[in-house]
Amino acid sequence: MWNPKGKEVIVYSDWEGFNGRTTYAETGGCYYSTRLAVCEKLVEEKRQALVITFREIHPGYIMPVGVWHTRESIREAVKKKPMKFDSLEKALAYISSKLEVPLRNWVKNSTLLKNLIYQKKILDFLKP
Repeated sequence: MWNPKGKEVIVYSDWEGFNGRTTYAETGGCYYSTRLAVCEKLVEEKRQALVITFREIHPGYIMPVGVWHTRESIREAVKKKPMKFDSLEKALAYISSKLEVPLRNWVKNSTLLKNLIYQKKILDFLKP
C-alpha cells in the first residue's frame, strides 16, 4: 500500500475462501486486479488453486501508478514456468529471501498463510 509519510512498515491482507467474498476488499483495486489476472490464468488452464501474492512497495515508489500495474505484473508472472518446491517450508524460505519485510510480518497479517502453516490436517491425527 502506498505509504509516502509512513515511518513503519504496513502489511495489508485480504482473502476469500471457496465461496467468495461478501464485502469489498480493504486493499481495494489492487486485490481485484490481482484476482482478475490470476483467475484469467486459472480459467485458461481449467484449474482451481489457492493463491497468495506478495507485493512490497518501497520508498523509491513515490506515487501509485494504478491497479493496471499490479494486474499486468501478475499477468506476466503467471506466463512464466512455475517454480516447484518439496514443501511449504522450502517455498516460504525462497519467498522470504526475495522480500525485505520479514516473513513473520506477512504471516501475522495473512489468514491464508496462518491456515497453511498452523492448521492441522485430519490425516495428521491418523498417523501413528
